Amino acid sequence: MNKRGIYILLVILSMAVIVSCGKKLNKQTMGPDEYFEYAKKKFDKGDYFTAVTEFTVITLKFSANPVVDDAQYYLAESHFKQKEYLIAISEYQKLIRDYPQSPYNILSQFKIGMAYYKLSLRPELDQEYTKKAIRQFQTFIEENPTHELSDSAQKYIQELREKLAAKKNLAATTYRKMGIYDAAVIYYDLIIQQFYDTSPAVDAYYWKAECLYKMKKYPDAQAAFSVFIEKFPDHKRVKSAKSRLGSIIEELKASALESASLKENNGQN
Repeated sequence: MNKRGIYILLVILSMAVIVSCGKKLNKQTMGPDEYFEYAKKKFDKGDYFTAVTEFTVITLKFSANPVVDDAQYYLAESHFKQKEYLIAISEYQKLIRDYPQSPYNILSQFKIGMAYYKLSLRPELDQEYTKKAIRQFQTFIEENPTHELSDSAQKYIQELREKLAAKKNLAATTYRKMGIYDAAVIYYDLIIQQFYDTSPAVDAYYWKAECLYKMKKYPDAQAAFSVFIEKFPDHKRVKSAKSRLGSIIEELKASALESASLKENNGQN
């Protein structure tokens, strides 16, 4: 190609670029379906900030159109993707409240649980959102027992219960290490009763018995260690528990002998 041909080609390409750049998208003339497709493309490309604006426009401009519940769901999803979980929860709740027949209704129930799950803090911090996530997932399972997401909801509940148990265990451990054994026992009992299906519950059986032993409540400690050994025969602390049982038996024997001696002395006097 000679220089003139190259020049003409460059001119044509430049004009094409200018025309394409000058062509603005007129959203005012878009119908509801076309506008939704436009907003959805923004969402699919990960431009969630713009998607929020466009889905909001749809919910306001086309409120009487069937596409509005789709837009409401993806508006909530856009906030969720941006980690704006509290706003997302509000938008999911709006969909459930305003569009009870929407096919997105059930999924929104699950996503509310997921949003609270994302907000859940470490065990040592406040567990308000952990509890809310559990309640939301439990409600989801109760209302949708056969849904494909029910198994996932149950797994999240178990994970969150582990976190609540861990928080109780932190308190129990703190009291135990401070030597406030009666308070520690209260927390270990709470773990055993309320979070029996979690990993902290296993150790709670042992440490409750140990605290009772430290308090010299030997009959209670003996019963507690025996329960621990029976329930968890393969646990790494079973050997220690059996050793404690031996010590308790010796303590009880000594106590019995002392009592008998005192009675004998009192009888002689």
